[in-house]
Amino acid sequence: MLVRYRKDYEKIAMGLLSLVPDLRNYGRFTDELTGALTAGYPVYLWKDAEDNHFIAIAIVEEGTDYLLLRQLSFTPSERSGKNVFALLTALQDQYPGKRLMGTLKNQSLITNWEQFNEH
Repeated sequence: MLVRYRKDYEKIAMGLLSLVPDLRNYGRFTDELTGALTAGYPVYLWKDAEDNHFIAIAIVEEGTDYLLLRQLSFTPSERSGKNVFALLTALQDQYPGKRLMGTLKNQSLITNWEQFNEH
């Protein structure tokens, strides 16, 4: 389930961002979250339907006709294609009529998700 970020989720969001290899340094993942919120980028947490725990974070940038996935991080035990694709589908459902796009680092994930949804 997609849940919009709130201030009381800050520690959870920081923990999930700390799992991104490029953001392992404490200053980097705090800067990433602060920068996203300052820029007005929507930040979402993904809650596992089975045990009701937050297992992922997604930072997106909303354009006029696109939604750019800027950052995506899952807990190590939940990095299955099923979970990732479910989160991407929920993002697409949240922004109907906008194309979901990725950065250079995660575009292949978006492409795989698009191909999966074609069938």
